[in-house]
Amino acid sequence: MANPPAPDRAVRVLLIDDDRDDYVLTRDLFGEISGGRFQLDWASDYEAGLDELRKGEHDVYLLDFRLGKKSGLDLLDEAKAGGLSGPVILLTGQSQWEVDLQAMQRGAADFLEKERLDATLLERSVRYALQQHRYEAELERQVRERTEELARVNEALRETDQRKDAFLATLAHELRNPLAPIRNALEIMRVASSRPESIERARDIVERQVGQMVRLINDLLDVSRITRGKLALKMEPCGINEILDAAVETSRPLLDEAGLSLDRLNGVGSLRVSGDRLRLAQVFANLLNNSAKYTEPGGHVAIGAQREGKHVVVQVRDTGVGIPRDVLPQVFELFTQVDRTLNRSQGGLGIGLALVKQIVSMHGGEVAAHSEGVGKGAEFIVRLPAVD
Repeated sequence: MANPPAPDRAVRVLLIDDDRDDYVLTRDLFGEISGGRFQLDWASDYEAGLDELRKGEHDVYLLDFRLGKKSGLDLLDEAKAGGLSGPVILLTGQSQWEVDLQAMQRGAADFLEKERLDATLLERSVRYALQQHRYEAELERQVRERTEELARVNEALRETDQRKDAFLATLAHELRNPLAPIRNALEIMRVASSRPESIERARDIVERQVGQMVRLINDLLDVSRITRGKLALKMEPCGINEILDAAVETSRPLLDEAGLSLDRLNGVGSLRVSGDRLRLAQVFANLLNNSAKYTEPGGHVAIGAQREGKHVVVQVRDTGVGIPRDVLPQVFELFTQVDRTLNRSQGGLGIGLALVKQIVSMHGGEVAAHSEGVGKGAEFIVRLPAVD
């Protein structure tokens, strides 16, 4: 649908009529309209009119019903099939209700009887057609935008639903995995009552597997609390160095088990932020755990902090499998996981990085992920407001 004419130019009207006398009469009627706001052009036969309709260069089309062996209705049908861009007003020689009705059903904006036509009626009909055209163009624009918006929302919901299904399957897998070693350890403790060293090893297995289940469940509870706005932060000034020490202490067993070396970057000195110590330590522990999960044995993980303007910037880098470019934009979204074929440990629920982003945002900070692609490692950067 073509755009309506701008207010600062004349309305271009095309008369499609094979009778020159009718053209002269119509031209004179437009001449009686004050203001000179209308420019009338003329197509003298069916084919010329069809060409002009297809070009779509006019704002309004006056279409005579009788055009030689064909009718204006035939022309209207052909024009619509080719993408009619402007409103059409049908001109009839006399009152013919069946013809008028057919014209309206085919999309004509109005119909006029030549015998009763005067300048006032002609101007009113053209202005009505333009107003109706503007309304339809605006409605079409709104419908198109709403349709596009709904398509985007539906696609987002579909992707979220797929990630949710994958998450639920992973959750069942992760919660079930510890049960077999726990059951085996309990059986060992039952039959090895005379071997304290076997009982001790079995107890260690139970503690380790229960600890893993507790971490998974705590992450789930944190997501639920944040989603419902129920997570309370205990805000206080705290040193970033102590927070990173706590995060490293939490993640050290997982890093050691994965066979990774950990480097501390930069001298953080007395950098301070305002935040919840436990939650910020959880943020950096999650980032370290993520690096441990996606880095092959013998790889390196580094963490450090520095001052940049009014922010404390913490970096966590690894030499792991990297993040595919198509995953980077969604890496902090709930239920998002890097391709499991890239994941050495095959663990995780896809909520750790989502928790990182949510907790950092609650502290007034930002987090970003960078990677040059698969096999080139990853870097996570957390920016938090500094406290002087």
